[in-house]
Amino acid sequence: MDLIRRSRRHRTQAYQFSLRTNRPPDDALREIADRRLPGIGIAEAGPNYLILKPERRHRYGGDVAVLLAVLIVLAVLIIAAVSPVFIALLPVAVVPALPVLLDHRPDLAVSAVPDEEVGGTRVTVHGQASAELAAALDAYLGSLPRFEPRAAEGVATREAGSRR
Repeated sequence: MDLIRRSRRHRTQAYQFSLRTNRPPDDALREIADRRLPGIGIAEAGPNYLILKPERRHRYGGDVAVLLAVLIVLAVLIIAAVSPVFIALLPVAVVPALPVLLDHRPDLAVSAVPDEEVGGTRVTVHGQASAELAAALDAYLGSLPRFEPRAAEGVATREAGSRR
């Protein structure tokens, strides 16, 4: 039972969301960073983006997989000095990469960039999210005020006033 629950907890789905808001980029990113997301922390932050990853640290990653693959290749090449038949074992070096390729932990990138053509800020979220994380992000992003072009309204008001 516990194994089934654990596998469901790590299931993720592709998550993409984009909207234009009146909030400045710094405020939008700061609000996301201050929000408590289920099991997620900020892995990296830049002037216009955040990278969100699980808070738990996993020791086995791409760097360990590459190191193990290199060690397997070296071991096979050394053994191949005895008999060239052992060269057939070289594809075994791919095995350490399988856990990394099959890993589906939540991993999201959030960006907030000023939209200079129209105005406002374009907030974009892209990556893999668990159901709980997707619900939390939907709640926050749904609460952001939508962009309303104020410059265009001012131009329309001035034009209407000049026609009178």
